[in-house]
Amino acid sequence: MPPDTDSRNSVKEPSTLSPNRIEQEQRLRLRRLGMSFLSYQVTFAVVVMFWFQSLLPFSVVVQFFIASLLINGAFFTLIKTNINLRLKDPALTALQIVASALPPLWVMYFLEAAQARTIFLLIAVVPALYGILALKTRDFFVVAGCFVLAYAGLVFALWMTKPEILDVSLELVQIFAYFLVMAQIAMIGGFISGLRGKLRKKNQELKHAMARINELVNIDELTGVCNRRKLFAVLTEEANRFSRTHGPFSVCILDIDFFKQVNDTFGHQAGDQILKEVAQTVHKGLRQIDCFGRYGGEEFLMILPQTMLEGAEIKAERVRADIAALRFNGIEPEFSVTISIGVAQCREGEDTEDTIARADQALYSAKQNGRNRVARETPASTESVLTQQNTNG
Repeated sequence: MPPDTDSRNSVKEPSTLSPNRIEQEQRLRLRRLGMSFLSYQVTFAVVVMFWFQSLLPFSVVVQFFIASLLINGAFFTLIKTNINLRLKDPALTALQIVASALPPLWVMYFLEAAQARTIFLLIAVVPALYGILALKTRDFFVVAGCFVLAYAGLVFALWMTKPEILDVSLELVQIFAYFLVMAQIAMIGGFISGLRGKLRKKNQELKHAMARINELVNIDELTGVCNRRKLFAVLTEEANRFSRTHGPFSVCILDIDFFKQVNDTFGHQAGDQILKEVAQTVHKGLRQIDCFGRYGGEEFLMILPQTMLEGAEIKAERVRADIAALRFNGIEPEFSVTISIGVAQCREGEDTEDTIARADQALYSAKQNGRNRVARETPASTESVLTQQNTNG
């Protein structure tokens, strides 16, 4: 029968899984239990064949079928009521494998021909093969030991009740051979389980490496916020969303005031420190849906989805105040930096370059009017940008 082949190494504790994930895994286990029941019916067909050949009484055929119903019904109840989730192995792999050997062992007790019992020994090996995909070597040896002990118990029962049908020497050889086969299956299963464990580890390492690569591609190395490439990707997404839903979004261009003087006075190391702390301070104050990154040099771009111009201006003013209050370790205690911010809202029918151009024009206005301030786009600045574009065109 094909028990649940989830490896215990790969199964997380139920408490760490979401309810949806637990429900999905339980449904999968029920489907596999259905496959298990079908596998019982394959063995049942062999039992019926023995009955047709007059090697078994009909009552044993009925008993086998009832036993398969009871065993699978018990596992169905355990899974359906989530009782299996309390166990170390929620998949019940070892239990299903061992339980699958019980009905064939019962049938073997009524078979007088040693060759007929050997056929069922072969059938009993099949569930163990499924365990190769699920059990560790130690667990597999426990299951294999249960199989061998169960068959040895059967031989002992036959010796006690029907000694005339036994060839003791042959039965001992069969038990020894069965033990060797199960031991080899356990060793092979352990080897395969080890390979699967290494593969899982490599997949995890690859997943982490891909995440790191993605981070390096999209994150500015110095400041730890989004780089220019990521910013333009987000701008494109927002522009596409705006064209479909007309949901507003705004952009803010931030520039550190007199940054060249900072570098000249305190050195480029201090300049790098200031860039990092300014970037991280702004980043911490944003919503999860916002995007913030380094636009170039000492300029940063803030993308505010679902935000109209007035809301963006309020947010920009908060950011400006946060930076003005910032102090830097290792630099003169009274030293502070300020930023100027230009704000613009995306308009219907324009490219993102147009929106950025209007925000940049507003930034220029903030610089011209004394710095350390927020300036929003104005009709005048919009006309200036459009005139410049027409002239260039």
